[in-house]
Amino acid sequence: MIRGLFGVTSIPSLLRGGLEEASATQRGIGNRVADALKVSTSANFAEATQAQLAKARQAEVDIQRDMASLADTQIRYEADVQLLREAYQRLRTAIGNRG
Repeated sequence: MIRGLFGVTSIPSLLRGGLEEASATQRGIGNRVADALKVSTSANFAEATQAQLAKARQAEVDIQRDMASLADTQIRYEADVQLLREAYQRLRTAIGNRG
């Protein structure tokens, strides 16, 4: 019974795994965005060649894509947090109703 409530296949355990995965994804995307911003802000666009401008445009597109992915991951993370909170609340309610 206890394994069903707290084991690796329980809903809270799966949700915690989802939170860990979302956190790792957030860190990865954040690092990519930070690296891209370092590159794009260090370039002097007034003196840049056409190749550098094209690279900067591509970096902007990548940043926009990463920012959209970051927002999506944040929404998923918040949904997992809410589901985990509700699962623990149900568990507290079930324990409270026994005594």
